[in-house]
Amino acid sequence: MMSDVDKHIICFGANTIGASTADPLLVRWSDKESSIDWTPTSTNQAGGVQLSQGSTIIGALRTRQEILIWTDVGIVSMRFVGEPFIFSFSEVAQGPSLIAPNAAVNANNRVYFMDRGGFYSYSGNAQRLACTVLDHIYSDINLGQQFKIFGTSNENNNEVIWFYPSANSLEIDKYVIYNYLENVWSIGTTDDGFVRTAWDQASILEYPIAASKNDSSNLNYVYNHEKGHGNDGSNFTAYIESSDFDLEPNGERFTFISKLIPDVQFRDQQGTSDSVTYTIKGRDYPLQDLTTLQTVNVTPNSTFSNTRARSRQAAVRISNSSSDYGWRAGDLRLEIRPDGKR
Repeated sequence: MMSDVDKHIICFGANTIGASTADPLLVRWSDKESSIDWTPTSTNQAGGVQLSQGSTIIGALRTRQEILIWTDVGIVSMRFVGEPFIFSFSEVAQGPSLIAPNAAVNANNRVYFMDRGGFYSYSGNAQRLACTVLDHIYSDINLGQQFKIFGTSNENNNEVIWFYPSANSLEIDKYVIYNYLENVWSIGTTDDGFVRTAWDQASILEYPIAASKNDSSNLNYVYNHEKGHGNDGSNFTAYIESSDFDLEPNGERFTFISKLIPDVQFRDQQGTSDSVTYTIKGRDYPLQDLTTLQTVNVTPNSTFSNTRARSRQAAVRISNSSSDYGWRAGDLRLEIRPDGKR
């Protein structure tokens, strides 16, 4: 990494002078504006410090006014202070670590990072984020491939995203998104057309860019992300689905959904043939799979639809698989009342 003040090159987990074996806790930096002068002398600013806590450095991230270094037992702040010490080091958190070297990201004037048991934000101190999908993620993650996990930001949508491999996968096939403005979590599954191995917010470009990996064809691409439509020109099914909801915490009463008022913004062509499908799903018992209770086709001219969907728990999916237009979901309204067991 290069420091943003005096432009020192910094290595994390470096070898000592004259040694060929790396010390996993040793931080070394070159003379300012030099990539070749690493030997400290009285006339340069090269140097090094061995961190005192932990057994190895996991990763580092440059932030405003400091560099954060994650070890396996906590977080160390590295700040430029000038001569004679050049950099100061102070422990700012004990416990939170980093699940992979690239699992931390700058966004919203904070640092968001993923460790082996949860998600955190840092803005002077580390705070654990309340995550509604925590068990879904950590009960299905391949820690043997955790070094592939990476985090990124999608600042236009107020999001940070982590891509990770599920328990039965050797490659990244799932992701989790945190909207820090609305404090909302969402999850997703990748496929051969959406495997991502790296991401750059690319602020000077119109869209973020992301790299892909395709084992079957060996054709790998760099995508203009968030542009929409099929990544290779073909149609694909885009959808968003809610979690289960019911009328009572104990789930004893049945829910009857009698009316659906959609809220969709269509983009691009905005023709009368543009449409999305609302699918109402339900289950009567926790161990049952969700089944489709009713589907409603929504166009730009739609107002409301009468429905007859009944179950103890329900969920709603909004989807479409057509081309040449985009859509955005707003606030869905449902007319819901309790119903008997029948």
